[in-house]
Amino acid sequence: MEDRIEINGVWYVREDQVTSTPVETIEWDVASFNGRAYESDLYCFEATQLLKDDGTPYDGCDIEVTDKRVKPWKVEHLDNPNWFIGVLENNTESMEEANEMFCERGIAEFRSVIKDLINISWIKR
Repeated sequence: MEDRIEINGVWYVREDQVTSTPVETIEWDVASFNGRAYESDLYCFEATQLLKDDGTPYDGCDIEVTDKRVKPWKVEHLDNPNWFIGVLENNTESMEEANEMFCERGIAEFRSVIKDLINISWIKR
């Protein structure tokens, strides 16, 4: 019992007696990214821009849309910049799908997100 000491009712052991478990080295394929989140009562839009190994961004971005109007919430991943621009510009083909995904307010919110992403050069017209 000489290798332990009690201080204020707590027992401690000498440091050289504490055994450590070796940590396994795991090889990861790691990706860094920039992110922006936009949230309302109806939807959450999370934009992600992947970064190259040198820290510069790839062209474009992905948008994860969470529809909070339904339980459980419905999540969709969007990655087509042409479709994003089509919704912004009220393109008939793009709007077919947009009208299925969003309510009127949701379309307005999505367009606002797209405008912001264009302003910060994450989406190019």
